[in-house]
Amino acid sequence: MTRVLHLLRHAQSAERQHSQHDRDRDLTTLGMKEAAIIGHHLKKNDSNIDLVVTSVAKRAQDTASQIHGILNLNYDVKVVEDLYEASVRTLLSITNQLDDEYKQVLLVGHNPYLSYFAEYLSRSEVGSMATCGLATLRFDINSWREVSEGTATLDNYIYPSMLE
Repeated sequence: MTRVLHLLRHAQSAERQHSQHDRDRDLTTLGMKEAAIIGHHLKKNDSNIDLVVTSVAKRAQDTASQIHGILNLNYDVKVVEDLYEASVRTLLSITNQLDDEYKQVLLVGHNPYLSYFAEYLSRSEVGSMATCGLATLRFDINSWREVSEGTATLDNYIYPSMLE
């Protein structure tokens, strides 16, 4: 059975203000545009995303919410505390714990570990993902528990300026 994991780095965010917690950074105007571009790309390509999972950081939640709205999904975005500052090991654990009812998942998180995770799963060179960069990974597995190093094929890696 084919399962698809879309790894999305959050869109461009504002610099941290004095005494502001990193988690509270907002998207910039460009960041909102980037999220819209990726959302419309996913919609145009008939992505049937069953679940959207995001980091607790405001910039990641705002990116996920904008894409969720463009795709007109009829379920809530799942916010996962552990996605903030998640290591490859944590990202793998979160992926392995996904319910098998989901066939296509969008996971919104942060660099550098999101880039490392895409490379770990696919053994492909992704490099440092751009803001709102989207790596689409395809797995030929029966369960998310089977996801491990080298089990994915990197279908595509895109970022907003490629689509403008």
